[in-house]
Amino acid sequence: MVQELEARVTELNVNERTLTRLVRALTAEQLDQHDPVSGYSPRQALAHLVGGTRSMTVMGKNWIKGENTKLRADFDLNLFNQRQQEKRAQLSLDALLEEWHAAHRDVIAFLETITADDLEKRGDHPAQEAMTLRELMRVISYHEAMHIVFVLAATQE
Repeated sequence: MVQELEARVTELNVNERTLTRLVRALTAEQLDQHDPVSGYSPRQALAHLVGGTRSMTVMGKNWIKGENTKLRADFDLNLFNQRQQEKRAQLSLDALLEEWHAAHRDVIAFLETITADDLEKRGDHPAQEAMTLRELMRVISYHEAMHIVFVLAATQE
């Protein structure tokens, strides 16, 4: 593994353990309580993160191959996020967490295949055009950490 990606793996592992511990400690009512900042409940945040992590993993793989490096003109991030939550709305917490763990295994396995040259490959992400793969890997771990903060905030009220 490229040495600089080791920090990403560490962050992803911490994020996975932290969010898992947080949501497992919540009551059913707290799992469905919406955070006023993100607008997501902890359950929705977890579903959102599963979809986002899976999508960004595929995105990174495509960028390395030079495929699908541009977002579709009709791409709607809000619709994508809504759809990720809807697809997983009926899952039990255990099933949702299993998807979360699987998404993490997949992104970490992908990180292990990335070369130093791959880190400079570029593609469009909804937050930025022509982002490098290096930046995308940071976005994944930051995105998770941000939602962990929101989940924590939703449970403190």
